[in-house]
Amino acid sequence: MGRVIVITGIPGTGKTTVCNELAKLAEQIGRKVEVINYGTVMVELSHKSGKSLHRDKLRKSGLTLQRNLQAEAAKIISKKAAEIEGDIIVDTHMSIKTVGGYLAGLPSHVLQLLNPDMFVLVEAEPREVLSRRLKDVTRKRDKALEGGIAEEILFSRLMAAACAVLTGASVKTVKNPAGKQVEAAEEVLKSLG
Repeated sequence: MGRVIVITGIPGTGKTTVCNELAKLAEQIGRKVEVINYGTVMVELSHKSGKSLHRDKLRKSGLTLQRNLQAEAAKIISKKAAEIEGDIIVDTHMSIKTVGGYLAGLPSHVLQLLNPDMFVLVEAEPREVLSRRLKDVTRKRDKALEGGIAEEILFSRLMAAACAVLTGASVKTVKNPAGKQVEAAEEVLKSLG
């Protein structure tokens, strides 16, 4: 069984792009890495349950549904991690901004199932995150100002610290400025050893 590496970032930091670049770089050097998008697993589970929720609608649904989907997704990802050779990269969020406040993306019951070895926070400056969000017409994100984005980044960091305390895993921050996703992916790959 390989290691479980959780790569997180608030929407618009480019974490999924960094994960995709990381997978390409790993393949080039013959390293086995598999990326699993936590949100995609949750969306697939919602479809199977007859809810058919878009990923941007998930965070606006009831907290009980979100928690249940989180737990089911963790079981699926944990099982997959036990079956594959190499590292598994879990692309997810540390916190989810909901109508009722911030929801932990990785609550303790999920952490117990995933048993991560490392957390990587992909970050970008609030102004850049705002620009990326405004340009992304494929998503249905709430409008936010730079101050709100800075708060999201802070909550993500706080949640990462809490997860590290609960799991003993390390936390690494990787900056992802515009056009530097390959360099960010290289930094993540280097930190994996």
